[in-house]
Amino acid sequence: MSLFDALENAGRLSPQAVPEIRYLRAAADRVRERWPDVQVARTEKEREALAQRLRDRVESGDWEGTRLSFVVAAASAVFDAERRERPDLARTRDFLYAEVAASTSETFLSGLLRTYLDSYAPEGAHTTALATALVTAAPRMSATGRLLLDAVPELMDPVSGPDRLAARMSKMSDPYTELLRLGVRNPHGGGFMDLAHLSLTSLVRPHLSERNLIDWYIKWLRPPGKSAGLNTGAEQSIEALIDPWLEKAPADELRSYLVEALIELYGDPRIKSGGVWGAIGERYMAVVHRWLTREDMRFFTGVVDATQKDPMWPPRRDFWLKLYDEGKIDAAWAALSSQAFEYTRQHLMRQDAKNAYTRVGYQQARQNTSLLIMKIGNKIMVDGCHSYRTHVFDIGDPMAPKLFEEGYDCDQIMRASDRRARGASKSHSSIPSWSRWVRDMMNADVPWSQQTRAYTKVFRPRPPKRRYAPPRQPVTGRYTDLQPAVRTFGAANTDQDLFSSTGATRASSGNGLISPVRRAASPPASVAAARRVHPDPLGLVKPTSGDASSLKQTRFASHMDRMIAYGPAAAAAVLAYLEAPEKGRTRPALSPKSREGLAWVRAVKGDPPLRLRNALEYLLLNLKTSGVDLDDLFASAGDPPEVTDQSARHATIPRESSDSSEQKFPPLPDHTDGRLDLLRKNADALEDLGMWQSTFEERKELAIAIKRLRSQSPHLRADQRAKLYALYEKLRLGGKRGRK
Repeated sequence: MSLFDALENAGRLSPQAVPEIRYLRAAADRVRERWPDVQVARTEKEREALAQRLRDRVESGDWEGTRLSFVVAAASAVFDAERRERPDLARTRDFLYAEVAASTSETFLSGLLRTYLDSYAPEGAHTTALATALVTAAPRMSATGRLLLDAVPELMDPVSGPDRLAARMSKMSDPYTELLRLGVRNPHGGGFMDLAHLSLTSLVRPHLSERNLIDWYIKWLRPPGKSAGLNTGAEQSIEALIDPWLEKAPADELRSYLVEALIELYGDPRIKSGGVWGAIGERYMAVVHRWLTREDMRFFTGVVDATQKDPMWPPRRDFWLKLYDEGKIDAAWAALSSQAFEYTRQHLMRQDAKNAYTRVGYQQARQNTSLLIMKIGNKIMVDGCHSYRTHVFDIGDPMAPKLFEEGYDCDQIMRASDRRARGASKSHSSIPSWSRWVRDMMNADVPWSQQTRAYTKVFRPRPPKRRYAPPRQPVTGRYTDLQPAVRTFGAANTDQDLFSSTGATRASSGNGLISPVRRAASPPASVAAARRVHPDPLGLVKPTSGDASSLKQTRFASHMDRMIAYGPAAAAAVLAYLEAPEKGRTRPALSPKSREGLAWVRAVKGDPPLRLRNALEYLLLNLKTSGVDLDDLFASAGDPPEVTDQSARHATIPRESSDSSEQKFPPLPDHTDGRLDLLRKNADALEDLGMWQSTFEERKELAIAIKRLRSQSPHLRADQRAKLYALYEKLRLGGKRGRK
C-alpha cells in the first residue's frame, strides 16, 4: 500500500469537542461565595510540627519528595504571632523571603500573599520583608493576584496600609461589595482586614447618630446573606453604635432598630453575658440594658394588645409603662403563652432574624396567660394578663422567679406566692386600688415563701427548621451564565462621601474599579423566554425567504435554533447522518437525550425542554467541531420550509399573546387528581422553570418531585405537591405576561 492510500484510508482527524464550561464556572463561583477563604484548621501542635519540618528542610538542603502545599502551609505557621520572632526560625524566614523574590510559581506566590495578609503587623520586620519581596514578585503572580494588587495598592503598605484602606472604605457606598469587586476574596478576613476594620470603626464612630450612616455601618458588619456578624473588633463596634446615646436618648424607632441589630449581630447580653458583651464598659452596658427593658415592655404590651380584649388590660398597661418612664423598672422579661408565642412567631418575628426565639421566654401552664417579670428595686414583680394576680417577691427569696429564663410555669409561681402571709399578691378588680398597692409594695418588706422545692425547668418550643439557602452574595467580578463580567481599571468614578461634612462628591483613585456590568436574571416561563429576556448582543437577523442561502446567512442564538429553523427534516438529516455506516469516519456518539431531542424537533412540539436542549446543543457543537457543515447537513434532507413570522421565531424576539398562554396553562382544578394530571402534562415546562431556582437544593428537590410526578409515584409528598402547585402558578404568571 502506498503512503497516499494509507493517508486516504486513515480518515479525517476528529478534533476533541470543546465542552461548555459556563456551568462549571458558575458552580465554582457559588463555592467561592459560600466559602470565600477556606483554610485547613490546624492545632497549635500541628503548626509547630510544620514549622520545625520546614526548618529542618532548609538547614539540611534536602527537598526530595517535598510538596509545594507543605511549604505554603509551613510558611503560614512560621509567620504566625507565636513564631515570627523566634531566633531558631530566622534562617527559615530568610529562605522564604528569597524564595518569594525569585519564585515563578503562581501557587506559591498566592499562598505567601495570603500568609502576608493574615500575619500583617504594622511596621513588623516580617511584614516589611514580605511586602518588599511580594512587590518584586508581582509581575510573576497569577492574574487574580496582579489584579488585586493593582486595584488595592494599600495592601502592600507595611506601615499604614490598613489605615489607608479604611479611609478609602469610608468613602464607599457599600464597602463589603466594593472590596469583593476589587478582588478581596474575604473582606472580613483576619490580619490586615481586621486592622482595617478597627481603623474604619474609629473613623466613623463620631458620625453614627444618623440612621443612614448606622445602616451603612451595620451593613458592613453583616452584609446581606451573611448569617453572622463580624466578630473581630466586636467590642469597638458595639461601643461605636452606642456612643452617641450616652448623654441623650434616640427616637423610639431608632432605639428599636439598634436593639434588634445588636442582638442579631452578637446575641442577647442578658442571656450571653460572656463573650463580646463581657468586654463592654459599664456605661455602655447600662444603656443597652435600659434599651432592652423598654423594648421588652413595649413588646409584651403589644402582644397582649393583639391577642386579648380584656377591658382591664389597657389601664394596667399604661401603669407599667408609666413606672418605666419614671425609672422605677430596672429590668423586664416577657414569658408568652402558647397562643401569644405562636402569634409572635407568625406576625412579629422575621423568618431570617437571628436570635429571634431567644428574645422572649415561654409560659407553658396556661394557653392564654402571658407573664411580665420585672425587677423593681429589691423586688421581683410578676404580672399576668387576664385574671392572673400580681405577685411580689423579695429578690433574695429562693422562690423569686429569675429573669431571662427560657420558660416558666405560672401555676407554680402562684402556688409558691400563696405559701406565705396574705398581702403579697393582689388581683386587678379595682385598678386604682391595685395601682396604689403596687407602689406601696415597692418599698415594703415582703415575707419569703415557705416553699423550698425548685420550679420545674421549662423549655420554649423549638423554632421550625429551615432548609439551608446559600447566602446571596453581592455580585463580584466573575462570570455568570448570562453575561461575562466586565472590569475596567483606571477609570474615574464619583460617589457621595458618606462621612463628609459638606456632602461633596469625590473622585475615585487612579486604581479605582468600575463596577462590573450585570443584568439580573429572572426565572423565565420557558427556555425560549430565557433566551429572550435580554436583547441578543449579536443582533440576530430575520430571514427574508425560505431558501437555504437565506438561512445560512442568518445569525441564530444557538446551533439548535438554526436546526429548528430548517424544519423537522433537518433533525431527520442529523439522525440519518449519525446512524449511517461510518466508512472509516469517526462521528459523535448519539446519547439517549440527544435522540429524544431530535425526535422532539421532528414532531414539531415547539421549544425542547432544557434537559434535551443542552444535549442537542452539545451534539451539534461536536458535529461542527468534527468538520461537518451544519447548514449543508440541515439542507441535505430537502428544501427548507417557507419562512414565516411563526417559523422564524427562533431568530427574532416574539411577543406571545395572553390568550394562547391561558390555553396552554389553564388554572389548576379543585380536585387533587385533576391537578396532578395537569401538572403531568406540563412536566417539561415545570422542569425548565425549576432549573432557574436560586439554589442547588431547590433545584434538586424540584427535580425529584417532577420525577415522582411523571412516574405517578405514591411517594410524592404533600409538601412536594405544594411546591409544584406554586411553580405552576409562576409558570402561568410568566406565560400571561409574555416575559418574566
